[in-house]
Amino acid sequence: MRATPPLRLLAALLAVALAAACPRPAPAQELATALPATSRIQLSGFTRARAVVPLVAEAAGKVLRVLADVGQPVGQGGVFALVDPTFIQLELRDNAVQQDRLRARIAYDDTEAARYRRLVDQGSAAQARLDELEQALSQSRHDLAALEVAHDVLAERLARTRVTAPAGWLVMTREVEPGQWVTQGQTLGQAGDFDTLLVPFALAPEQLTALQGAGGTLTLALPDLGREVPATVHRVYPGFDPETRKTVVDLAVTGLPGARGGLRAVLALEVPDPSGGVLLPRAAVTERYEQHWVRRDDGTEVQVVLLGNHGGPGGDLLRVASPEIAPGQRFALAGRE
Repeated sequence: MRATPPLRLLAALLAVALAAACPRPAPAQELATALPATSRIQLSGFTRARAVVPLVAEAAGKVLRVLADVGQPVGQGGVFALVDPTFIQLELRDNAVQQDRLRARIAYDDTEAARYRRLVDQGSAAQARLDELEQALSQSRHDLAALEVAHDVLAERLARTRVTAPAGWLVMTREVEPGQWVTQGQTLGQAGDFDTLLVPFALAPEQLTALQGAGGTLTLALPDLGREVPATVHRVYPGFDPETRKTVVDLAVTGLPGARGGLRAVLALEVPDPSGGVLLPRAAVTERYEQHWVRRDDGTEVQVVLLGNHGGPGGDLLRVASPEIAPGQRFALAGRE
């Protein structure tokens, strides 16, 4: 009697034959995108006041008081020094007396002119006398208007016997003492706004692009104070140095306790790597016979120069360079096919 193979054995042999005829598809390879490599640079600048104004005497005379010394803030009234106003006050009193005299004369001439108008209407007085009175009345009114203008000028001169500056600004220099005679237009010192400090930097084009790309996340290190502070772009000068092609940018720092000029500030920027390299995960770079290679997503291999570590998440990014690769291209991760 002929033996027949069991059905289970036949099914196993059939499955093996089918697997050999239809190979399993290879898994999709994992890819990484090349990122532009950058270098971290540090630039130094020094703080200065946001604005500086001269303290100028607008009236000549003897200085009565100086209300703020170097390093002190100008008071809430904004007065730095007082010039003796005595002679201006006397001129104002004389002006007031002359105005009172003219107003009395105008009142009298007005009454006389009104009386003569009635007499002229009745034919009891000459028109010429009325014309003389009205002419005198008009002249007195013009004289009064001139005295009122002179009063305003004197009042303004009196106000300017106060040498002023913006309240809260710090006195930077003081060149006057009480009792000293000053002339109109003489500079008595300087005051500056130290509530906001500016730090100027001269930036090359790629550095300016990196600064503008950082947006509102700028930070300045102040080694003299041992701290870091946020900063903003205060202004970008439209001109540039034709020899260096650098543009001056002022960064602003506000709310700094003990603010003063001359503090060293360090600005760190990420600029494009001068080598033109890219960043790739360590797993995308293979080494064979002391040469380094990467494989594109189409399977072709490119030899690269290893420039070093870059850090990044997990510290696994490498800087590599080759004329054949550029940021945005995709490469396979070795050993992850």
